[in-house]
Amino acid sequence: MARMPGDVLLIGIAQLAIVVAGFTAISATLLPAGNTWTAAQRIRLRTIVSTSFNAAFESLLPLIAYPTLADVRISFVLSSALVAIYLSAVVGTRTRQIVRAGALRARATQLTLSAAAGSIVLFALDALVFGSLTVYALALCSQLSVAAISFYDLVSTATRNDAV
Repeated sequence: MARMPGDVLLIGIAQLAIVVAGFTAISATLLPAGNTWTAAQRIRLRTIVSTSFNAAFESLLPLIAYPTLADVRISFVLSSALVAIYLSAVVGTRTRQIVRAGALRARATQLTLSAAAGSIVLFALDALVFGSLTVYALALCSQLSVAAISFYDLVSTATRNDAV
């Protein structure tokens, strides 16, 4: 069977997602000894890891579907539909955790939830309208921005706490 168009891009995004997940190890060293993570910081840390791993596996989904379906568009439509449904559940769960932690007012939290919602919308549009590599990759990048924003916020919060 021929290679799926865009396979290198999707594998590249998967690799980038794993690298982003690896940066969470840096986060564990940010707080001074004796300090503990707040509930909001623990959620940010989980968000970085789970979003990164999700994006890595989601990048591979069309590549796994393609040999069976033998149709590029249908592979993206099916993958996008599955990911949109899955991410809706994940974001719903994460939103409830954020609300319980009292972190919904933070600007970075609002930005991450907006990026997460944007990626769900993009995956849904890809499933319903486009069925394309471009929209799928854009949705994955939007999803990875959730991890990037969470990482940056975690770093900047720890840096501000250190300065005090």
